[in-house]
Amino acid sequence: MQQPEDKQESFEDWALAQRTRPNEVLEKISELVDLSEAERRLEATYCDLGRPGHRAAVLLRVMLLQHLYGLSDPQAEAQLGDRLSFQKFVGLRAGEAVPDETAICRFRQRMIQANLHEQLLDLLNGQLADAGYLVRRTTLVDATLVESSRQRPDPTSAREGKAPDPDARYTKKYGKSYYGYKAHLSVDGDNQLIGQTKVTAADTYDGDVLAPLITSPTRAVYGDKAYDSKANRTWLAQRGVANGILKKAAHHIKLGAADHRRNARKARRRRAIERVFAHLKHWLGYRRVRYLGLIKNQLELTLKAVAYNLRRLVSLAQA
Repeated sequence: MQQPEDKQESFEDWALAQRTRPNEVLEKISELVDLSEAERRLEATYCDLGRPGHRAAVLLRVMLLQHLYGLSDPQAEAQLGDRLSFQKFVGLRAGEAVPDETAICRFRQRMIQANLHEQLLDLLNGQLADAGYLVRRTTLVDATLVESSRQRPDPTSAREGKAPDPDARYTKKYGKSYYGYKAHLSVDGDNQLIGQTKVTAADTYDGDVLAPLITSPTRAVYGDKAYDSKANRTWLAQRGVANGILKKAAHHIKLGAADHRRNARKARRRRAIERVFAHLKHWLGYRRVRYLGLIKNQLELTLKAVAYNLRRLVSLAQA
């Protein structure tokens, strides 16, 4: 059950706001982004019976704070109780209880019920496109490996889905073995905003995930050689999209000097996506997933993509 929304600011709320030291990033996000549609979808998952719970608007912003600042559930609870700027961002009213780590953890399942593990990024990107930040003239695609949150099981158990993390799989890259997932991204080539995300098992072929990443009209798609297949070339041609995918050699295909020059030009356009992955891994700690299964880890990647886009939005708005 949701607490009724009180639109009128109390004196305690006003006094609290006067004592809060401004957090420029959070203030700018609150100014530029409207989360009301996501809140509405979340509120629809609550029933009218039972004890009043924490407001969906508060918990949604707690999720964003976690990924903006790399906070675990216990850390989020502690920081919310201590930092007035965080309380202001999530909309916590004077006298309103701080959500505990159990409430935060349970709220993730509610986000999945509301299908926000797939749609939250689209809701934000619609606003970014309307404001002119998401240009979509060119789209960059790539993927990165992310380790499972569990210890490596026997390879046979992993293949049969009998390991503790049933959706994680083994793969090899540059002769090194990995166990976990693969995070696929499409990124706007102009402003380096994330357009789409997709989490798959680590052994998924990158080229099979091109179409799910290109969900909006674009003039050209750039990707590395893993995306160079007849099926993908046909898919792009049927939609009138310029093929910026690096050409790969094969036993019956030899690359000439012109092919190498074209690949070099395409690689220069494509490499901007590497900065996005660097941010996710270095600043947001996305080297290892937190959860078990594809759905929960899709929600995690979606939230990280939203957090990245929000920070990027602040930078673009201040430029």
